[in-house]
Amino acid sequence: MGHYEADQPATRQTTENMTDDGPTPLRDGLERLGRFSAENRRTVFSVVAVLVVVSLAIAGLSVQMSLGMELYIDDSSQTNQNWQEVKADDAFDLGNNVFVMIETDHLYEPETIRTIDRLDRRYTATDKFSSVTSLADVVKRGNGGEIPATEREVRAAINRVESTDTSTAALVNNVNPDRETALIVATYGQVDVPDAEDQYLGFLPGTAAGYLTDKVSDATDHVTVPPHVDVTVTGAPVFENAAFGLMLPEMIQLFAVAFAIIFSVVFLVMRGRLYRTWKVFLPVGTALVALVYMLGMMGIVGFNFNAIMLGVLPIALGLGIDFSLQLHTRYIEEREKGREPVDAAASAARTTGNTLLLAMATTSIGLGALLVSAVPPTRQLGATAAFGVIAATALSLTLLVALLVQFDDDEYDQTGPTASDTTEATAAATAAERNSSTDSKNKNSPSPEPSANDQSSGVLSDDEPAFERFIGTLSSGIAASPLIVILLMIAAIGGGAAVYHDVPTTQEMLDYWPDIEQRDDLEELESTAQSPNVIYLLVESKDAYSPTTFRRASAFETAIEDHDDVNAAMSSVTAVEMATGGDIPERRTRLIDTVDRQAASDLMPVGSREDTPDRFVIQLFVDDIEGEEVRHLIDDTEATADRHLVTERTAVTGKPVVNRNVIENVTSGRDPMTVLSFGLATVFLALALRSVRESVLLVVSVAISAVMLISIAMYLLGIPWNPLTVATGSIALGAGITYGIHVHERFKEELFERGSTPVVAMREAMVRKSRPVIGSGATTLFGFGALGISQFPVLANFGIAVALAMTFALVTAFVFLPASALLLARWTNTYDIVVDST
Repeated sequence: MGHYEADQPATRQTTENMTDDGPTPLRDGLERLGRFSAENRRTVFSVVAVLVVVSLAIAGLSVQMSLGMELYIDDSSQTNQNWQEVKADDAFDLGNNVFVMIETDHLYEPETIRTIDRLDRRYTATDKFSSVTSLADVVKRGNGGEIPATEREVRAAINRVESTDTSTAALVNNVNPDRETALIVATYGQVDVPDAEDQYLGFLPGTAAGYLTDKVSDATDHVTVPPHVDVTVTGAPVFENAAFGLMLPEMIQLFAVAFAIIFSVVFLVMRGRLYRTWKVFLPVGTALVALVYMLGMMGIVGFNFNAIMLGVLPIALGLGIDFSLQLHTRYIEEREKGREPVDAAASAARTTGNTLLLAMATTSIGLGALLVSAVPPTRQLGATAAFGVIAATALSLTLLVALLVQFDDDEYDQTGPTASDTTEATAAATAAERNSSTDSKNKNSPSPEPSANDQSSGVLSDDEPAFERFIGTLSSGIAASPLIVILLMIAAIGGGAAVYHDVPTTQEMLDYWPDIEQRDDLEELESTAQSPNVIYLLVESKDAYSPTTFRRASAFETAIEDHDDVNAAMSSVTAVEMATGGDIPERRTRLIDTVDRQAASDLMPVGSREDTPDRFVIQLFVDDIEGEEVRHLIDDTEATADRHLVTERTAVTGKPVVNRNVIENVTSGRDPMTVLSFGLATVFLALALRSVRESVLLVVSVAISAVMLISIAMYLLGIPWNPLTVATGSIALGAGITYGIHVHERFKEELFERGSTPVVAMREAMVRKSRPVIGSGATTLFGFGALGISQFPVLANFGIAVALAMTFALVTAFVFLPASALLLARWTNTYDIVVDST
C-alpha cells in the first residue's frame, strides 16, 4: 500500500511514461518544437497564413448548408434507396405532397368549384407536379367532364363518384374532408432546382420544397378568389421550407451571440492572470485559426453544414480555447520563474504540451466514437470535431508559442518566489521530516492524512486573487472529507444509471421544429384531412403487369384496408378495377391496355409504366399517426405484403418511414457510442499512463460521473434524446477527460517533481489549473447556452444538454477527481515512489 509518509523527494523517481518529465523522446521533441516555434516566428506565421488562405479557399468553394431529412439516413441504406426510387422522375415521381386548403361556407356552389378548377389548372400548368388532384376533378368525373350549373348538381356529381367503390370513396373524402373544406393535392418527386434559388452566395442551395412552394404561391396569386373563400398553401414541404429558411439566419445570430459570450468569459476569467489584458486575443485567435483549418478539412472530405454539423463550431472553439489557455498560463508561470521568453516557451511546450497531447488523443477518441452512429451527420460531427481538436493542439504548440514570444514585453513579475516555489520548499521540508520517522513505522500500515489546516499544505496568501483562494478553500474541504465526496459520486452514478433509459426520445419529427404559422397550418391539415400522410409499397417482379401479380396485389390492398390506420390503397391495380367494375382482366393485353388508359386519369393518375415495366407502387393513405404507431403500421404492412405477394419483392417507404428510421437510429446508436467511447478512452489512458488505476480513475470519476449527472438533469428537465443530444455523452467524455487530465497531470507533477504531499499537490494542481480549465469550460458552457434560446427545439435542447455536460464535467474534474485521487494515494501505491535500487 502507498502511504503519504513515503513522499520522500530524496528517493522519488517516476516511471517513464507519457506523463514523466524525464528525458523522453516525446518531451524532448515537444521542447524542440516549442523552441523552434519561438525562435523561427516568421516561418511559423508564414506557414499558418498560407494554410489559412488555402483552407478558406477550399471551404468557400466546397462547404454549403444542406437541408432535408434525407441527410439523416445513409445514402447506401435500403431505406434511402427505396425512398429515392419512389421520388425519381424517371420512375414514379411521387413522395411529396403540397396541399392547398380551400375553406368556405359555400363549398358546393359552382362558383367555388370553378375557382378550385382554376387553381388546379394553374398548378398543373407549372409542369412541376406529377399529378394534381382536387374536388373539381371529382365533380367533372361525375358530370361528364363539365362543372354543373347548380349546387344540387354538384352534390349529385360528387355522390355518383363516391359510390363507385371504396377506394374512390376514400379519394373523394381525402379531397373533400368536410362540408366546408376542400383540398387540392399537388404531388411531386424529384425536381431540378434552378441555381437562381441559391441564397447567401450559394452557401444555402435552393430546395425543391422552397422552389415549388413559391411556384404554388405565385400560381395562387394569379387566380381571382371569391371573398368568401380562404386559400392556404400547406403541407410538410411548405412547413419544412419555412423552418429551414429560419435556421441559417438564426444560427448566424446565435453563434454571433455565443462568440461574444465566449470572448467575454475568457476575458473575465483570465483578466486576473494576464499582465496585458489584450493578450486574451492570443489564445482565442489561435482557436479561431483552428476553426478555419477545420472548415478546410470539411471542404476536402466533402462535409457540409446541417442542423447537427452547426454544433461543431462551439465544440471545436471551446476545446481549442481550452488547449490554448493551458499553454498560455504555463508560459506565464515559466516567465514568472525568471526564464527568458524562448526558454519559457520551450519549457511550456515540454510540460503542458505533453498533457495537451494526452488530452487531445483522449478527446479525439471520445468524439471519434460518434463514428459508430447510424446518423450520418452525427458521424461527421465526431470526425470534424476531432480534427478541430488536433488542429488546436498543433497550433497551440506552434502559432501560440510564436505569438507569446513575439508579443512578450517583459511585463512579468519575477520578484520573490512563486506559490509553486513556496509550496515546493515547504513540501520538501515536511517530506524530509516525515522521512526521518518513516523508518520506524511498519511499511504496510497506513498513515494518517495530513491535516488540511497544516501550514505545509500550501495555504494561499491573502495577496493571491480571490478566485484562486476560493479554489484553495474548495481543495481543503475535499481533502478534509474525501469519503463524503466519493459517496456523492457513487450516488450520482447510481441515480444516473437508474434514469438513463427513462430519458424520453423525440418520437415525432414535427417536434424538432419551431412553433411558426406554417406549423399551425400543417397541424390544422393533419386534423382535417382524412389521410394527410402516404406510405408506399414498392412491388417488383419480372412479370409485374400480369393478371396473376395484379390479383395478388388486389388481395393485399383488400387486406391492408382493414387496418385501423389505413383509409385507402390506390395503385395501377385500383385504377384497373375502377375501369372494369372491380375485376382484374384475364388477358395480359387487356390488362396492359387498361393500365395505359388510366395512366393520365385526372382523378386517379397512375403514371406511365414505360419507365417501370418491372415494378409498380401501391399508395397507402393513412391517418395522422406518430411515434410507435408508425413502426407498428410499417411492420403490419410488411407482414401483409409477405402473405399476399409471395413471389414479388416488396419494400415499404415514404416520408413517415424515413422519419421513423431517423428517430430509431438515434436510440439505436446512443448506447454503443457511449460504451465505445468509454471503453476506448479507458484502454488508451491505461496504455498512455501505464496505469490501469489512473485510467479508471479519470474515466469513472470524471466522464462516467458527468454523463450520469447529465442523464439525471435531462430526466428532471424533460430534455429528450434527439440526433444532437445523443452526442452529449461523447462530448462530456471528451471535455471532461480533458479537464481531468489537466488537473491530474499537474497533481502528479507536484508529487514527483516537487516532492509535495498528496494534499499539497492536489491543492496546487487545482489552484494552478482553475483559471484555464474553468475558463475554457465556461466558454463552451455559455457558448452552447446561447443555443438554449433557439426557437428550434432540437437546437435548444442540444444547447442546454451540452451546457449541462460542461457544467458537470467541471464539477467532476474539480470535486470528484480530487477526492478519488486523494483516496487512491492514501489506500494504494498508485502514486507511490519507485526507489532507485542502485
